[in-house]
Amino acid sequence: MVDKSLKSKFDRGAKKYDRQRHQIIPNLDQMYSIMTELASCKIPGPKILDLGAGTGLLTNYMLKKYSRGHFTLLDISDEMLNIARERFKGNPNFKFINGDYLEADFVEKYDIVISSLSIHHLKDHSKRIIYSKIYESLNIGGIFLNLDQVYAPSLENEDIYQRNWFEKIELKSLSPSETGIIFDRMKHDRPATLENNLKWLKSCGFTNVDVFYKYYNFCILYGKK
Repeated sequence: MVDKSLKSKFDRGAKKYDRQRHQIIPNLDQMYSIMTELASCKIPGPKILDLGAGTGLLTNYMLKKYSRGHFTLLDISDEMLNIARERFKGNPNFKFINGDYLEADFVEKYDIVISSLSIHHLKDHSKRIIYSKIYESLNIGGIFLNLDQVYAPSLENEDIYQRNWFEKIELKSLSPSETGIIFDRMKHDRPATLENNLKWLKSCGFTNVDVFYKYYNFCILYGKK
């Protein structure tokens, strides 16, 4: 189960979330562009599931590639999803599910499952559970792409990760209340090491497991069914 207190924190910051993402996540547009490039599918209208979809930032990139795609956005924060609903208003190929993706039943099969900066909020045993659920929800040949934070293999490297991140955060452009909300959310971060994430993906059955991008504590993980 996702920490319910995290839901309230994302609800509070929903209206300013999009702007803040670019101010606190280095190279966000580049990472989303790489995710979109990697989302390869021979079907012109693939079924795509976005876990922890938030306001639909990443889905918006995917929509530009797959204008005929069928998208399901799942997020614990209804306030975030309301922004996504407005963003994709009028497109009949969108579904929005407000709920905890650890508890939700994935009744459909998908060609692509994506997630961005969400799964690191889970405890390690829950990460393994969601990876397994994702694998089972994919069609044969389907792919999973996860842009997320990872923990360094050593305390010394983790210190380098964190120093770099805080040097890149554009705090001056944020109000004190915005900064407070962001740092409050960061208290819920529970990243695992890159090595463990890759091991868990392989143990679920994913093949071609790889890291296609890494910038300090941010990386893009890939797996295929």
